[in-house]
Amino acid sequence: MIEVRSLEIRGSHDAQILGGVSVCLESSRILAAVGGSGAGKTTLGLALLGFVRPGMRKVGGEVRYGGQELFDLSETELRRFRRESIAYLPQNPASTLTPTMRVEDLVEERRLAKSEPTNQLLEQVHLPSDRSFRRRFPHQLSIGQQQRVAMARAIANQPRLLVLDEPTSSIDPTTQRLMLSLVERLRDDLGAATLLISHDLASVARMADEVVVLRHGEIVERGAALRVLHSPVDSYSKALVSASPDIAVDQPPLAPNTDEPAPVLRVISLSAQFVLGRGRGARTIRAARDVSFDLAPGETFALIGRSGSGKSTIARVLVGLHPPESGEVLLNGFSLPPLLRRRDGKQRAAIQLVPQNPEESFNPRRTVGDGILRSIRQTRGLSGSAATGRLAELLEQVQLEPALARRRPHELSGGEQQRAAIARALAAEPEVLVCDEITTALDTIVQSQIVDLLQQIQRDTGISLVFITHDLALAHEFAHRVGVLSEGKLVEVAEMADFVNHPQASESRELLDAASSLSRTLAARQNSDDDLPAVAAS
Repeated sequence: MIEVRSLEIRGSHDAQILGGVSVCLESSRILAAVGGSGAGKTTLGLALLGFVRPGMRKVGGEVRYGGQELFDLSETELRRFRRESIAYLPQNPASTLTPTMRVEDLVEERRLAKSEPTNQLLEQVHLPSDRSFRRRFPHQLSIGQQQRVAMARAIANQPRLLVLDEPTSSIDPTTQRLMLSLVERLRDDLGAATLLISHDLASVARMADEVVVLRHGEIVERGAALRVLHSPVDSYSKALVSASPDIAVDQPPLAPNTDEPAPVLRVISLSAQFVLGRGRGARTIRAARDVSFDLAPGETFALIGRSGSGKSTIARVLVGLHPPESGEVLLNGFSLPPLLRRRDGKQRAAIQLVPQNPEESFNPRRTVGDGILRSIRQTRGLSGSAATGRLAELLEQVQLEPALARRRPHELSGGEQQRAAIARALAAEPEVLVCDEITTALDTIVQSQIVDLLQQIQRDTGISLVFITHDLALAHEFAHRVGVLSEGKLVEVAEMADFVNHPQASESRELLDAASSLSRTLAARQNSDDDLPAVAAS
């Protein structure tokens, strides 16, 4: 249906972005592209739309759809092709949602005369279709809801070609399953050809017919999905597969050894809410309801739950960025003022947040080193050579090259941005680090490196971690205990091993059933696929 032949794309200073890449997408089949940050996966996906990002240029090869070279089409012809034939879901769903448009208008904008009504499209992606929800603006939605609205927009034109860039990266396992089922339905009912770009190898194993592994803009391995993921040939492919967290294989860490019986952090009967909309259409959302948990020194406590269950709101309450409705947060037995501006310097430094999107948390006009230095000066009172010396120590601690501190946020890879954000948080020498979905957009190798880094920091400093994630397989590999949130309520708290083997709450069982497991997914396909052997690219 669409064929890419020897495609070469270069960036600034003639850097190779894609080097001689060839793939073929056929109707009713799914091709998955996997690889690390900067491998060229998104560039390949955009090329299927006849688009090259600013600062890049196509220097060779072709992209043909129905026998026609897309890069030879006029702008008018390209717009018609994209509107009538393609659905593109980018890695950051909010980037496709005009902030001043309501949900119903965003979906309606993409509908064709033959398409299903807007309310049915919303229901297909498991979103409410009532008027109240349809009238919301993008900023009034959770990230998972934004992802599903973007998906509803994408499928509104009944596409023949789907380009999905990390479609499950921001959503919980149960919603992931629903989204993947929707993609399968589009493939089966419409015969859509699909390019799936993902670092979630379990989802790739479930969905893909064929896999290509990209590294530095080149395909290092290709083959039928089952063979590539079960028996990779290339060394880089092997590293990707071995780094994939797997709840059916990995063992949870042992509880930390501590002689201190008192918790470093105690959350007591915490409730929080926020208001959506204004005037008569305003609605109050209860994001947290009577939540209580303790955090021991040197412990990692995972807070998991579906999109919109209240995880990020609780994170913001802990660091003083969102006022609680009731309840309190105790640090070493002393109650903290609810808002950050009312906490003293020591209290502010004690609990630090590593946000979900590190790039957006840094000033885009300043270097990341400037951002870390600012934290050093504000929280530790250092200046001059003492501050720069502390910066060098932090960069070494998070394993960042000193030269990278002179770069702006957008000039770093996703993993480098996350390391810089961790360094900035550690500059305050906190007792508690709150990590909010910090591995969401990272490939399995970088994800594993970040987790290893946090564990090493924890061993070196005795810091406690609140690890907020929707990736239960990763939490299982990393956390000592787990708390499960459902509609703002903490429905279960348990040691990780007990939780996995003997879940008590129905919500826990549903999340566990949907949790990522490459080994289980491969086993389920083992006897049903006729896959050909993988081939390492020369």
